[in-house]
Amino acid sequence: MKLIHKNMNQSLIESPLLNTDLTKSKMERWVEAQAKGEKIDINVYGKASEKQLKELENVRNLNKELQDQLRDLENTVRIAAIENEAMNPAAEILDSSEDHEFMSANQLDDLYAEEDVAEAKEEEKRRLTKGNASKTVIQQFYKDQCVLVTGGTGFLGKVLLEKLLRSCGDVDTIYVLIRSKKGKDPRVRLHEMLDDLLFFRAHEENPKGIHKVIPIDGDMALPGLGISEEDRKTITSKITIIINAAATVKFDEKLSISTAINVKGTKEVIKLAKECRNLKAITHVSTAFSNTHVDYIEEKFYEPPMSVEALKAVSELDDDLIDAILPTVLGNRPNTYCFTKAIAEEAVRKDGEGMPICIVRPSIVLSTYEEPFRGWTDSIYGPTGLIIGTGTGVLRTMYIDMNKVADMVPVDLTVNAILASAWYTAKNFKENQTSDIPIYNFVSGAQNPCTWGTFVELNRKYGLDIPTIKAVWYYGLTATNNYYMFLFYNFFLHYIPALLIDAYNVLRGRQRVMLKFYSKIMKMTKILFYFSTQQWKFNDEGVKNMWNALSEEDKVVFPFSIGEMSWDRLCEKFLLGLRVYIVKDDLSTLPEARKRWNRLFVFHQMLKFGTFLILVTFTYLLLKPIISVFFS
Repeated sequence: MKLIHKNMNQSLIESPLLNTDLTKSKMERWVEAQAKGEKIDINVYGKASEKQLKELENVRNLNKELQDQLRDLENTVRIAAIENEAMNPAAEILDSSEDHEFMSANQLDDLYAEEDVAEAKEEEKRRLTKGNASKTVIQQFYKDQCVLVTGGTGFLGKVLLEKLLRSCGDVDTIYVLIRSKKGKDPRVRLHEMLDDLLFFRAHEENPKGIHKVIPIDGDMALPGLGISEEDRKTITSKITIIINAAATVKFDEKLSISTAINVKGTKEVIKLAKECRNLKAITHVSTAFSNTHVDYIEEKFYEPPMSVEALKAVSELDDDLIDAILPTVLGNRPNTYCFTKAIAEEAVRKDGEGMPICIVRPSIVLSTYEEPFRGWTDSIYGPTGLIIGTGTGVLRTMYIDMNKVADMVPVDLTVNAILASAWYTAKNFKENQTSDIPIYNFVSGAQNPCTWGTFVELNRKYGLDIPTIKAVWYYGLTATNNYYMFLFYNFFLHYIPALLIDAYNVLRGRQRVMLKFYSKIMKMTKILFYFSTQQWKFNDEGVKNMWNALSEEDKVVFPFSIGEMSWDRLCEKFLLGLRVYIVKDDLSTLPEARKRWNRLFVFHQMLKFGTFLILVTFTYLLLKPIISVFFS
């Protein structure tokens, strides 16, 4: 026991409490009592003074300040990662809006589980497309094949070429029909396209693939596709698979141009295909909106609005005359694009009989869902223009029914369905077959519908945290499904501000641009009105059957199941992709863009409050004489 006390006393003697003025005397009394075996009640530390309490509070505040600085440091690191991402845009775009601190444990588990599944799929995809891994059924189908692609320089065509190079590396040759444009010959245009960041992964995973892509000088609008005799001999002797993805997608294109490319060009492709001695499959890319005159669109041919021969005759008329009779010619079709695509399908039905041919009808095509990286696009048509307009604060109102289904599909899933359709067509084709040509409605509404309201809200949700430095005003979209209300909103939210800005510019000696600008905006949005205020039901049994026919490995490498797609995941990167690839706003501007966005928010609220006060004052002045009569 004495030894214990001795050791304890030795420990107490070494204690810093005996060497501190504040506690020394109390500790000596306590040690002395312990040595005598007496019990003593001493508050060693004593009651804290006001000064000490104040110092403690200062320490706590300092701790909080350090935590805030740590959070700022984490944000700085995150921004640095984003800037690094901008230097390497081929990698997946980082989500700067993600903040796990405000997520529940269950939400975090769901988030990590989704990320783990995506990473596992990507890893399996890389394993199946790289090195000496055994090839999937579809990869074996494309092995040693010569593929002709039309429309290869378009939005859809670029993603298709990238996928062929990356996932079908054993393909023999990819011939791409390209016309000279803006003083650049097909070879220069092709090489510039392949240098685009879209092909970064393809070059990395298949470095020799670029040498397999060969341009063919030609033009869809010309007789015989404008191909030389020598190139035609090469094509007819080597080509085994044709993917006709060429089209003019301008909804308001002149009828003569739409006819030349969409209809005559399609006929020329089929004519060329008939000369190919080793042909295995042709996939013709149409549109899900080629038959909008019916409410329920099945995977079958419909009566065309006009025969191919009659359209040819009409398209050769003078353009002014065509413009005058165009509404009558279009009938119940909304525009020249849908009109000519419907007649192109009739050309496929008649000219493609007995051939291994199919039609794929995608709905509105959006940015990439997963491949080669999320959110990539270079198309400004359709919903892309709507979201850019609202994200930059330019578009304040829209004629749109938020409850209608917005039928849209990601471009990479569309490309996978197209590549699979060629394999599926070759697999099921029988010599001298005279049965119906298979048609695949590649749509989202049948399996995974998303309304315009949901789509706009998801983009608002993810977009507010990644504003663009090029925003002219804060986000605010007033949507209406009443056309007259739209005209009212359009006048006050678009034309009045534009008029005031132009008046200010005139006073400053600058050029008036805003009224002209909003006239262009109206022209673009009017094109979308037909699709934003209506909806159609689609049958997609053929697509589901094709998906079910894929091996498990092919479902990993060529995924196109719309039912398994997440709209939330798509929109998470959709607006970020528009910011980087369409608006050309580098992510390094994000910190400054957020500051500007906050200022715009304050100005926006001030303007709303000011407008409210003006309306109240005006109403009061208007009603004052009436009120004075009743209360006098």
